[in-house]
Amino acid sequence: MPIRHPLLADLPAVFAVEQAVFGSHVYPDFFFRQAFDLWRGLFLVADGGDGELDGYIVGATSEEAGVLWIVSLAVRERCRGQGVGRALSAALIAAMRARGATAVQLTVDPGNAGAVALYKTLGFEAVGEEADYFGEGEPRLVMRLALGG
Repeated sequence: MPIRHPLLADLPAVFAVEQAVFGSHVYPDFFFRQAFDLWRGLFLVADGGDGELDGYIVGATSEEAGVLWIVSLAVRERCRGQGVGRALSAALIAAMRARGATAVQLTVDPGNAGAVALYKTLGFEAVGEEADYFGEGEPRLVMRLALGG
């Protein structure tokens, strides 16, 4: 499963992954066009080679010097447990390190045990939790990976 930067033509497939994974609580399709334009070097897809994408990951810059963010990671259900999320995360973290990042931060639903476990195995540590991060009843665990430097 090759990890690569998306092409403009991939954006509908990225949005299809988003909808398949997150249902009605999704980024709008235009978000991915903006991510493509703003953070192209921090936007990666897992190409399943079957005309569909197995997943995607989007990173972003922040106001905090040296800290970049993982904004979203989604892997199709049929591809989970096969290392797709780990491969996407590792490739993005490597790209962030190459840009001089000293830390990577993200938020994750604390009830998503699989995602929390993945991030912990990649070296992320919980640094906070917000009960209403995305609105009432939408908690998020804030996690951070120190890259050194």
